[in-house]
Amino acid sequence: MTSHVRPLLPQPRLSITASTTPRAWFKTALITLTLLVSCSIVAWAQESVTATGVVYHDLNKNGVRDSGEPGIAGVMVSNGDDIVRTDPEGRYQLPVEANSHIFVIKPRDYQTAVDSDGLLRFYYTWSPDGAAGEQYEGLNPTDPLPESANFPLYHQPEEDQYRVLIFGDTQPRDLQEIHWFAHDTVQEVIGAEARFGVTLGDLVFDDLNLFDPLNEVIGRIGLPWVNVLGNHDIDYSAETSADARGAYFRTYGPSWYAFSSGAAHFVVVDNIRFIRDDEGSRYRTGLDEEQLNFIENFLDHIPEDDLVVFLSHIPWAYSTAWQNDAELDRLYSLIESRPATVSFSAHAHRHFHRFLGSDERWPGNQPLHLISMGTTGGAWWSGAPDEYNIPHSMMRDGTPTGYAWLDIDGSDWKLTYKASRRSEDFQMHIHAPDMISLSDSRPEVHANIFNALPDAEVELRVGESGEWQSLTRVERVDPVYVSMHRRERGLESAAWRLPGNANASTHLWAGSLPDELEPGVHTIYVRASDRWHNYEGRRLIRVTE
Repeated sequence: MTSHVRPLLPQPRLSITASTTPRAWFKTALITLTLLVSCSIVAWAQESVTATGVVYHDLNKNGVRDSGEPGIAGVMVSNGDDIVRTDPEGRYQLPVEANSHIFVIKPRDYQTAVDSDGLLRFYYTWSPDGAAGEQYEGLNPTDPLPESANFPLYHQPEEDQYRVLIFGDTQPRDLQEIHWFAHDTVQEVIGAEARFGVTLGDLVFDDLNLFDPLNEVIGRIGLPWVNVLGNHDIDYSAETSADARGAYFRTYGPSWYAFSSGAAHFVVVDNIRFIRDDEGSRYRTGLDEEQLNFIENFLDHIPEDDLVVFLSHIPWAYSTAWQNDAELDRLYSLIESRPATVSFSAHAHRHFHRFLGSDERWPGNQPLHLISMGTTGGAWWSGAPDEYNIPHSMMRDGTPTGYAWLDIDGSDWKLTYKASRRSEDFQMHIHAPDMISLSDSRPEVHANIFNALPDAEVELRVGESGEWQSLTRVERVDPVYVSMHRRERGLESAAWRLPGNANASTHLWAGSLPDELEPGVHTIYVRASDRWHNYEGRRLIRVTE
């Protein structure tokens, strides 16, 4: 994190004129040197101090280390760069700088503190000057570091097999969109059986005052909740990167960290590079040296064959330019030899799987699996509302609003996409005309299978006794989305946000109907399979003479 320190003393200036005597000059120089040394000591004291504390077993769960509560040995603690392990009594010692966080890296079989909304409270923030922009309440100046910054942990045995609930961008503009999100998605996952949940950044849509009401809604799910910083979660009125993150720091704590759960390990990444110059404020994709050091130090403690899950907002291989390609190269060098690594992101408001190779600068022998999660807000709450006044908000690749279940079993895993307010077996939509005549040329049929892997085998048949024929994966716009877009854009007026232009879908398969069709109503069957799932879909078509 960028250090943001205001010097306590003005920088002295040495002024010498022709009339200055040697004795006067020496006296002036001595005073100046004293001031310079004093100023340097004060600035150094502000910028770097030593934090000490204990990671302990909070037996009575009151958040305070009471007599008889033992320290826990071997737990990793970090300042966002360095990582140390606690000694046999649970003690640690770390240097910290202004606007930084000291945090415990949750080990297996333990849980950190969470608040009433499920937010993780595993850190201590030190910010002598605070961090804030002009537009939103940020982080107020903090008290001096305590003599002992302690972290409670709660023993909780963890199996290797569990579920994680994953949201793409929630990104509400206002309370109305928080209500839509609550009714469309949150209500159906309240009480879900999962170990924790994740939102992959863009928690809100630039209005940082919505952090708290959004947290209240997600908190009703009843899970510990991991949050990732997105490009719409920072204050662009700020002057520095730390100030831009002030509201986020105040609400969620550090913007990068790590934790272990069962046999798997999670790395939360902040890949938003805040830029402020004469042209104004903007962002790019990037990781600074401190964060890369942290990732390297954490992975040094992790067995090479263990599952490592990266959680970031912007996909590593995406159109938003990296500020510095060397940062991406270093990141890849840290994980290229790890066989069980996967990266989850959002940002694109499309759902897709990519397997990175040399064309994307990936140096590993095996492709790196990157997932862009579909979002709970879909295409920014656009499109006609349904009978419950919720916009359909279909994403521009034809994916409906939804979320995912990540099922982990040791170093193995699979992902299941769930369309909000739809049945679990709604995993595709099929596009074909309602009616054709015998004299028509056979139309193309498209199957958009939202979560199918690129190598899925997809087949079509017509009727119960028809022969299965293979469909071909194509990267083109989804005709279901195009039809919806044409219909809604063709209205003379609309009281809702109109949908945007289609993006090519990476999970679309196409093929033609067979020539031998009798007049009547026929059922088109589509089936698909990949290494995770089998998918099935149906559509009726009428053939006339």
